Formats: sequence, structure tokens, C-alpha cells
Amino acid sequence: MSNIEEFLKKNDIEFVQFQFTTVLGELKSVEFPAEIWEHMKEGTGVDGSSLGFLLTEQSDMKIVPDYDTIAVLPWEPRVARLICDIFGNDNNPHPTDPRNILKKVIKQAQDLGFEYKTRPELEWYFLDYDLIPFEEGEYMDTLPFDELGYLRRNIACDMQDMGIKVKTIHHEVGNSQQEIEFMVFEALVQADNTQTAKLIIKAESLFNDVIGTFMPKPFPDLAGNGLHIHQYLAKDGKNIFSDEEKGISDTLRYFVGGILAHVDAMTAIFNPITNSYKRLVPGHEAPVYKSWGIANRTALVRVPGYEKSARIEFRATDAATNIYLASALLLAAGLDGIKNKIEPIEPTTKNIEELSEQERKDMGITKLPESLSEALDALEQSAFVKEVLGKELLNIFISVKRKECKEFEVAKNEGETEEWEWEYEKYLERT
Repeated sequence: MSNIEEFLKKNDIEFVQFQFTTVLGELKSVEFPAEIWEHMKEGTGVDGSSLGFLLTEQSDMKIVPDYDTIAVLPWEPRVARLICDIFGNDNNPHPTDPRNILKKVIKQAQDLGFEYKTRPELEWYFLDYDLIPFEEGEYMDTLPFDELGYLRRNIACDMQDMGIKVKTIHHEVGNSQQEIEFMVFEALVQADNTQTAKLIIKAESLFNDVIGTFMPKPFPDLAGNGLHIHQYLAKDGKNIFSDEEKGISDTLRYFVGGILAHVDAMTAIFNPITNSYKRLVPGHEAPVYKSWGIANRTALVRVPGYEKSARIEFRATDAATNIYLASALLLAAGLDGIKNKIEPIEPTTKNIEELSEQERKDMGITKLPESLSEALDALEQSAFVKEVLGKELLNIFISVKRKECKEFEVAKNEGETEEWEWEYEKYLERT
């Protein structure tokens, strides 16, 4: 407590911002003058119904700061932020708090002796206000094509100033598409980091008169935006995805088996908007089929082939996801695979998109859900996801998303132009 007070004084902080994440993954905040910290240090009340956490008749909730998350906003040095957990009136963590759900699954892993770390990769586009990419740069281009490289570097500097460890930054495949890759860290911290990084990207874009969008597929003919999640599992400080003789361990194989067994039901969380399914199409390195393999970028789960320390990369997720829920589900599914020794299908190094339908059938490779509506059907039937995320959160999520599907169908029936206009209005800046 005294450290927080010292931090506020030392950094000349005038306002404190409490941040928290909704069921749908949106970052929200409330601020107060730093001079009343003593009054606010244990949290403050918020209207849970207006934020989509609760039914109207049960609207009061409390957000409680995690002191380990304090950081100064680089673009507003008068403001220090703290990320919050959400509690109910009974002073217990609320069942619809995404951050608490991830904490619970991490605790389950810890009780088994496991340490779960992740490394996200964020992709996004820089657009002008006519929704046109700023330049025609291509994968890993330099100047003169990478015109907004300076802005990407500003974003990386802001991330580092806020305590986020950056691995690589570069121009992505699409015109004016960008990527930032994090260093490996504990999954809860990385979920916090992802929300912070998205805020930084949107803020720096705004200040530079561009739109930074994480919309999964803003253009039908350009690469989609993914949020790939690299995963690491350790026990007693040792990477248990590795095997000195075989390269990859039985544990890794079972972990993958758990993910593949539950992925249909988890897809609505990983890819939660109608536009997500325009990205999950062949031809743009986005996974379409439930498969895995070493060094195979057409697979849903890739085991990278260029590092000695085995890990897995889940490639379907996009940045519309709630990163806390996505991380919780990936870990829970992997643990279920380990516990029940779920064998996945055989891995493959073949280009899965170029295989014939019969070849995929013979290999046991099937398609992911092809629409949000189809993914919601699978989600509703899953006892596993309901156990991990809780009935209350799922009811809220499914209700909102079913309504979204209906609105999308209305727009789609009016024509392709109206369909895209509806998605731009709904997702371009809110994703």
C-alpha cells in the first residue's frame, strides 16, 4: 500500500484509472483524483448491468485493483492505471469476471504442479478515415514501403514503458498491416498485457490521425488479423512439452489432443464476431481445419520447427476474442487432454488446404465451424466449456451473440455492400 502511495507521489500522478475487462472483452475504465487514493484504494462500485456483467435487478458490482499492475500512461503522464478484478456484493470474485476465470484455471494447473506461460502475437491494420490502407507494403518490408514503421516503433516503446516485454515488430503481409510479438510470460500477465497493448495501439493511432483496427478480416482480398497464442508448460522449472529423444513429449501430444477435442465448442469464444469467419478461409494462412503438425502454418495447432524448446502455437484466435477467456479455455482443454490422455489425430507437415476432401477424411481432419451461428451451436452443447466459464457468463455471451447473428443476417439479406457496412460500423473500431 505504501509503495503505491510513493509511486503516485514520485511520478506526480494526478489521476488514477481503474481498468477492467467485460464479458465481451472490451476494456473499460473509471478515473478519480490521486489525492483521494486512500478513499479508493480498496476499489469502487460500478453498474454491472450497464457493462453487460449482470441482470438489471442485480446491477451493483465492485472493481478491486491489482496493485501489481500499476503503470503510467505514456501519452498522459498525469494518469496511472491499475487493472482490476470484479467482485460481487458478497465480496467474492464474481463468476462473470473474465480475469477471475483465468485465475481459477491457472490455480488448477498450479495445483497439478504446472506453470503455464504464453506469448501472444497481435496483428492489426492502419487505415485512413476512408478505410483505405495507408500504404502498399508487404511482409517484413522496409522503407520506402513501410511508411508507418515509426508509429509501430512508438507503440513498441509505449508497451515497454508500461512494462510489456516486446520480442519483434514488423510489417505484416497485408497492405499497412502490422505485427507485434511479445516475450514469454505468465498467462495472466500476458492477458493483461494484450489488453494494454490494444489500448496503446488504438491510442497512438488516434493521435496520428489513423485508425488502428483489429477487425479480423477488414478486406476480403487481404490477409486477416490474427492473435496467435504460443503456449508453454513447465513443471519444476522444466519444459514438459520437450522430450530429449523424441523432440516433443507425450504431454504436448495430450495437450494438443485436449484442444482438438474441444475446439468446436471453444471457437465462438476464440472467434466471437461474424467477421471472424471471413478470416477463417483458405489461402491466407488462417486455419480452416482441425489439425496439427510441426512447422506447419496451415495447421490449427503448430509446433514451431525452428526452436529446440518445444511449444505449441494456436493459430485460430483473433483479437476480437476475450483474451482472458481464450487463455483459460486453451489451458483447461490442454489439462483435460493430459488428465485423460486424449490422443490427437496424427500430425502432418502437408499443406492441409491442398489435400483432397478424401485425403483429409482419411487423416481424420475436419473443418472448424464456418460461421458464428454454427460455433454458438457447438458452444451451447458443451458441458466442458460450461464448466470452465460458468453458466452465468455463457448465458450472457450467447444471448448477445445470437442477437448479433440476427442483425448480421438482416444486413446480409440487403446485399453485400450493406453487409460490409454493418460489420464496419459494428467491429472496425470496437474490436
